[in-house]
Amino acid sequence: MDFSNMNNNCGGGMYAEWSSLPLEGGGRGVLGAVGGRDVVLAVVRQLASHEPSPLNTDAEVEWVLEVIRFGLSLPLHEHEALRDCVRVCCSWLSPLLPPAPPAQPPPPAVPPPVAAAPARYARKILKHLHNLFVPRPNETLTFVYQLELGGDLISKQAVLCHRVLRLARNLAGNANLGASEWRSLLLLLLSAASALLSPPAPHHSAAEQLCERVLCVLFEVWILACHRCFPSPPLWRTLREQCIKWRHRAPLTEQWTRASLCLTARLLKHMYGPLFPAMPISDEDSNLIPADMSAEAVMQSWYRVLHTIGNPVDLCRPHVISQTPDFLQYSITQEDGARDPSQHPCLQALPSIFHKAMKGIAAHVDAFLGRGIEWWVQGFSASSAVLEPPQEEGDLTPPAHRRLAKSFSVSTSKPRDKQPDKSTPRTSLIGLTSRPSSVAPTTPPNSITSQVGEAEKPPLTPLRPKVNSIFHLFGEWLFEAALIGTTPVYNNNQQRADGTPPPPSLSDATFKLNMLSYQPGRAEALGTLCRVLCSKQCREEVLAPYLARCYAAIHRGLRDPATAGAVVLNAADIFRLDLDGVLVLVPDFITALDRILSEREPKLECGSIDKRELRKAAISALLSLVAFPHHYKELPVPEFPGCNEYAGMTLGDFARGKISLICVSAVQVECSDALAVPLLSALYLCVRHNAHVNHGKAMSAPPGSTMSHSTDYKARSDSGSATGSVDQSSLEDFAADVRELDPSSPIFGAALVVRATYLVCHRLISSWKGDLQVSLAALELLSGLAKLHSAKPEFVIEAIERKRAVRWICDYITVQCSRPPQAHSRDLHSCVVAAYSCLASWLCPALLADPDCLATLMEVVELGISGSKSLGKPGEPQKMKDEKELKPVSMRVRDAAESLLMLILEQVGNSSNGSAWCRLDERWLSALGHGRLRHFIADGNILLSLLEEPLANSQEPQPTLIVIIRCGWGRYAWSLSSRGAARCATRGNGAACARPIDMLEPPPKVTPQCLPLPNPPPCAVDSAFPGLEAVLRQLNDPEAPTLFKLLEQQAAIEKRVRESENHIVPEEYMPPEPVTEFQTARLFLSHFGYLNIGGDKKGGPPRLVALDDAQPGFAAALRRVDACGSRTAVTAHVFCARAGQTSAADIVANAHSCDTVSPGFIRMLRGLGAPVRVRSHPGWTGHVDTSYDAHPDCGHAIAPPPVSGEKAPALYDGRDQVLYWSDSTNEIAFVVPSGFETSETEDRQNDSIKSDVDGSCVSTRGSEKAAGSCWDVSSNSSGTTSYERSISESDKGDRGRSSLNEKVRALSLELDKHSTAGLTGSGRRNRDFTTKIMIIWLEDFEDHLNLPVDDLLGYCETGLPWRRHEVTILCVSARRSGLLRLHIAPSSVAGVLADGAQISPLLLPACLRRAALDIARRGRLNTDLYQPPHVRRRHLIQELAQQYKRDLSEPELLESLFRTPS
Repeated sequence: MDFSNMNNNCGGGMYAEWSSLPLEGGGRGVLGAVGGRDVVLAVVRQLASHEPSPLNTDAEVEWVLEVIRFGLSLPLHEHEALRDCVRVCCSWLSPLLPPAPPAQPPPPAVPPPVAAAPARYARKILKHLHNLFVPRPNETLTFVYQLELGGDLISKQAVLCHRVLRLARNLAGNANLGASEWRSLLLLLLSAASALLSPPAPHHSAAEQLCERVLCVLFEVWILACHRCFPSPPLWRTLREQCIKWRHRAPLTEQWTRASLCLTARLLKHMYGPLFPAMPISDEDSNLIPADMSAEAVMQSWYRVLHTIGNPVDLCRPHVISQTPDFLQYSITQEDGARDPSQHPCLQALPSIFHKAMKGIAAHVDAFLGRGIEWWVQGFSASSAVLEPPQEEGDLTPPAHRRLAKSFSVSTSKPRDKQPDKSTPRTSLIGLTSRPSSVAPTTPPNSITSQVGEAEKPPLTPLRPKVNSIFHLFGEWLFEAALIGTTPVYNNNQQRADGTPPPPSLSDATFKLNMLSYQPGRAEALGTLCRVLCSKQCREEVLAPYLARCYAAIHRGLRDPATAGAVVLNAADIFRLDLDGVLVLVPDFITALDRILSEREPKLECGSIDKRELRKAAISALLSLVAFPHHYKELPVPEFPGCNEYAGMTLGDFARGKISLICVSAVQVECSDALAVPLLSALYLCVRHNAHVNHGKAMSAPPGSTMSHSTDYKARSDSGSATGSVDQSSLEDFAADVRELDPSSPIFGAALVVRATYLVCHRLISSWKGDLQVSLAALELLSGLAKLHSAKPEFVIEAIERKRAVRWICDYITVQCSRPPQAHSRDLHSCVVAAYSCLASWLCPALLADPDCLATLMEVVELGISGSKSLGKPGEPQKMKDEKELKPVSMRVRDAAESLLMLILEQVGNSSNGSAWCRLDERWLSALGHGRLRHFIADGNILLSLLEEPLANSQEPQPTLIVIIRCGWGRYAWSLSSRGAARCATRGNGAACARPIDMLEPPPKVTPQCLPLPNPPPCAVDSAFPGLEAVLRQLNDPEAPTLFKLLEQQAAIEKRVRESENHIVPEEYMPPEPVTEFQTARLFLSHFGYLNIGGDKKGGPPRLVALDDAQPGFAAALRRVDACGSRTAVTAHVFCARAGQTSAADIVANAHSCDTVSPGFIRMLRGLGAPVRVRSHPGWTGHVDTSYDAHPDCGHAIAPPPVSGEKAPALYDGRDQVLYWSDSTNEIAFVVPSGFETSETEDRQNDSIKSDVDGSCVSTRGSEKAAGSCWDVSSNSSGTTSYERSISESDKGDRGRSSLNEKVRALSLELDKHSTAGLTGSGRRNRDFTTKIMIIWLEDFEDHLNLPVDDLLGYCETGLPWRRHEVTILCVSARRSGLLRLHIAPSSVAGVLADGAQISPLLLPACLRRAALDIARRGRLNTDLYQPPHVRRRHLIQELAQQYKRDLSEPELLESLFRTPS
């Protein structure tokens, strides 16, 4: 079928072989020629009574019908005669209807001939009723000069017409009509509509009041006729020709839209079944299409009704609309003569009618796309503004109980009074103004409610038709409407409707001016085109002619400020769909995004477009474009044929600077917190891609070029206060700085990192500190930028830039913690905890080597632990440690500050990235043949395991001590040896060391000049003190002789020494042989101050507590402590789904071979982490049963697993190997499930508890750790002190009381080390539900709608409790261009990755790791009862101490140290 010819030729197309039917009406008959007014009055008055009819023969009835025929054409001032004629006609047609209860007043009697053959006379009566609708031409002046009289007569005529229309609707719905009767009924409605609607619309005429109602009844009756007696082709052609003549009437477009949309809704049910999204229909229109109407009838009726009004684009051409006999007659009869019919005043409504027509077509398209509910919710923005106001019951004619649902309310106001615009009916357009309670828009479970505020649009149904099919139906109209007002320039050799040529009577300037009023309709058509094009499915191909015409329309639409907003709003996904040649639109799209996002108010004409939705769509488009400068950096800018605007430029050079400036400007001016979150994601991805782009350029730059340009990437606004207010002038500096940068410079990426850091820090304190989601997104972005600051040696940023960023974050923490108590909440504390985690990402040796920066960090740590700083505001005295009241903001904040402090202590003076987990434990020592260890608890939270035997491989006999230290920060091992000298100062066999040799000769011995004094003579005082002998004799001590004998011997020895000391050469003294067996543990504990005899405070807990390792379960308790890592552990399960796969078993089976997965999936796996063997790996492996459990293997060293691309991805299923990545605070295990790991356990659900409610979850695993779970430390086996809540966490009634009232507690990391022997449990219950993270590689992006998530979760066991609503899915789909499209569900927790972002394959692994960390962190922040790893380990150690401690006194403890452990 020639679609364009059918649209442009109303008599051609499907009706070319038939002619239309004449609409001559009822005529006036013989009485009209001779004048029969008196006859009519006499006859009709008698017939209108309820007395029995005097007509008994057919001839009599025929004669009376002629009288009625003339009576229906009487002037309007003969209202009573007209009314009686209508009453008689309605009564005589009643035999066709089912019996009804008697009416009051009684209707006129029906003659017997009419009752006997009602169908025969019905055809004539219906034909005669046409005269009632014909306007009375001789009474026009009466309406003009006698307004009150004219308005009253028009209202009376309208009442009669409404009665006839109700009768026609009743006949169509309830009467048993034949084909002839249906034909007569349809011709009556066509004739009535033609008489009222064909002439140009004068004001205050009957047509103005009846237009909407007659069209409503016409379409309703016509659809009923299609169901019961399908109209013949001549009737369809007549309807089409007449509708084309009525297109200057606004209700025609509205009723056409209403009828065709109802048919469309029924058609979709027949075509696609119940699974296709149903288009909601209002209760009033639900019965418009009969329920039992056949599918064939619906299909034929839908297509014919859809094309009833011809080409809707003609509505923007007044010279075409006015080419009708009625308009030509108007132009001839004007006083000035030969007036242009296209200048009639009624045609000024064409722009609004055209806009409504385009909205109707858009509604049809949305229904086919499965988006009918969106059209229902949005409605027509203009329709609600022109609705008729409600009227009182007394003003309604006819009464309410006699009106149909579509009855028209006749107003009794004067014609000169301003009437409400009735261009839109109360019930038209399927309830656009109100939505029934039974129809509610559905929101997908994974909507971005916290990211964009409102519910997201549901995804398009996969059952939707192809793009080509929709373009076959509506493309010609949409393409032509999208190009109106433009000049065709693309193909001069072929006549095409690429533009709208001006009529001959108008100049180009006048034509362009007139076309401005049609831009809303054009924008609607452009938006519809974009929605159709963006509905393309993954492997669908769009015909090249359609693509070319779409690109031409979009290109012109983007360059027009009146339509650019509609294009961006509806084409946000255009660059995600693998469309051929779509890059030609990139320059215009970037320009449009700049106009929308760079300022708070878009520099476009938005019209009825919601500015918030426009910005949201622009941000979505920006996310799809951020990778283009990097990915297409060497591609010349594509242009349309004949254009030479970007000659010699590459897409990278053109877009890099512009997109960077848009991202920075948008973040700078965005005032909506919800929209700031995806903007921050766009900024992060933009910075990451630019940093990667400049990485290659920096390598080719001269040495030192980055540092030589260090001043180029310093922002000008670096002197502002972090806590001060922000004015507009300071905000402008960030965009201005980026605008001045040279995108081709090798330091552009470094400069952009600095400016992005400044901007985000600035807005974080000034604007975003009150919103949780934006604050988290900003802090996550800063954490990602911290990695860029020190990622590569050639990407060096000066230390002062990092210091400034750290200072901003510290100020943010200070500001948040300093807010009044009533402002504290869980969200506020979550922001502070996230800020501490962000600071941990910025730690590096250069920062910690700076005294000022280190002091700032320590102040913030002190604030988090104690709740205040020692150095207060200026003028306040310093507070010493023992003077401060210990009152942290919250326990979560205190835990986060402790973690930061430990990281600082680990990294100060250490160039490595923290200490690694020690693999040595008791099992390894036992495998080496060593004996038992001594176990002690030091300071209440440090577990010391001491081995007093030397190592087996030691070649020296020095006494050696092995110390295994377990604390909240990990497990460490020390080896200590007791030596008499350094290792190098040995001689012989190493038993002793030589004496040092004097370097100089000793000086000669000097003779003393002074001789000793002689003994003094005895005196009386000497006799006052008895001698020793006298005392002993007086005491009669039996041991006295022995003592005297010893004294004599000693005196003799000393005498010999004095006599011989001047004659004997002194010998060199030799040190004794070192002792190899003694209590090294005792010495170690003594040296570290744990054996301070009598030094412990009375009543306080002892610093050292011995443990009884002989009790059963002690080894399992140690394993529980070791099984709790010191870093946060994250597990991500990776899948690959081939196109069309919906079975979990099939998806998992793809990992068994490299042939069943794409090469991109293999490359992604290689970048996610390093392969490690589960048996020998000391860290997290993805499951609690195998993590932190490196088995001793003394026979041979375990080689690292080889990296080979030929092995199947299922190798990393967690049984033998996993992919592992870690930093100082996090560790991630990437597991590729194979299905074999789940078959080893009969009941997988015992390993992991899925819970939908908060509460403790107890694991029932049958492994060695079954005695208790390190992830749920709220068991009743032991007890320690509980954390006391701060004022912000306690009940409001307890705010006046101090939660920490014991002044004896010292300011340290251990607030809970005082004795609480009577308490059990760990204090804060650990409700640590882990977040399930699945990374799914999709060959077909549309498959994300049908993923068997619940089934795949069965392959994602980690042994930890989890909840279904905390499952996050990261879908990655490769585009043909090489970019990767991301889909996150739910997208509100993805951190720096926003849903719909497109990134480079080189950045995918790093971005996925960052997203996994952010998702897990947000899951932990969702509850204030989460326990960090160091707190969990500390509680486990305290529980172990309570359960296995030995009740020894201090002497018994010291005595035990002298004994060998048995």
